[in-house]
Amino acid sequence: MKNMKKGIAGMKYILLAVLLLFIAGISGSGGISNADLERVAKKVADETGAENLSPADNRMVKRLYGLNVNDYEGVALYVSDSNMEVEEILVVKLKDISQSESVETAIEGRLRRQLESFEGYGPEQCRLLNDHVLDIRGNYILFAVDKKAKTADRVFRENL
Repeated sequence: MKNMKKGIAGMKYILLAVLLLFIAGISGSGGISNADLERVAKKVADETGAENLSPADNRMVKRLYGLNVNDYEGVALYVSDSNMEVEEILVVKLKDISQSESVETAIEGRLRRQLESFEGYGPEQCRLLNDHVLDIRGNYILFAVDKKAKTADRVFRENL
């Protein structure tokens, strides 16, 4: 009987440890962040060396993605200064995580249209588009089309 009690007590500790690891994994992989959108977006843009990118206004966000910026906590978009380049960085802070699916759909639409536009004559641009990063972390979304997209993602995660 004593051995059985010891076994049950030991099992409780193991289950508690597993539960704590599970909770830590969930919170570290995309919980709600109170990070300032402007700071996060600027850090991402600066780290990628976005000297050829310019901040876009709300109308540009609507035109390129079909997103109304007033529906979100905040939106930052940096686009290429040239129509012949596809580099861009979009950072969205959601008001509610339920908005992530519609933003992801808008991003996928933008990506598809860009690929169609550059197909056949812009192989380097298509490569950048295909190597994009789309990262959803709780109430934040990053979409990066850039030679340093993986760096953008790392900086994005570090600043949430």
